[in-house]
Amino acid sequence: MKASEFIGKTVIDQKGLEIGKVTDILLKPEECLIHKVIISDAAVLNKKYFTIDDGEIETIGDYIIIKMSKKEAEARMGKEDVDSLKKIDLNFKKLVGKIVITRNGVELGNVEDLIVQPKECLMENIIVKSKSDLGKKNFILEKGEILDIKDYLILKIDFEDIENRII
Repeated sequence: MKASEFIGKTVIDQKGLEIGKVTDILLKPEECLIHKVIISDAAVLNKKYFTIDDGEIETIGDYIIIKMSKKEAEARMGKEDVDSLKKIDLNFKKLVGKIVITRNGVELGNVEDLIVQPKECLMENIIVKSKSDLGKKNFILEKGEILDIKDYLILKIDFEDIENRII
């Protein structure tokens, strides 16, 4: 599933009571993992957030069913400093749009989306939209191809390794 499809999904408890929506995911790209899923309540003003990990997800379909009651979720809502977590971990919203460059400094394009398995807490692939002189096509980055992510996403591979993957 694409991370962009996962974000915004409604979260409910096992009795069918709505808890909130997925607002973001915290990533550990060097390990290809989803560290935490951030959920917000339904409030328009003064939103409160809490995080869950893969062990707290029962199932994912059109809705995300978690293994806690609405009361338990409400008790956790607003107790974590989610803003501090976002400063420590890379989150999906910060990753989208990052410029992707090869280890030899060639700009390839920008991060467009991720392929994730949230139930297993896995980040499988990164979808990159290539820049205009490469035809504005997408290509996929796989596990082990990322050297580092800071202001830019730097790959361990060269431009020649990517050329034949652009679709």
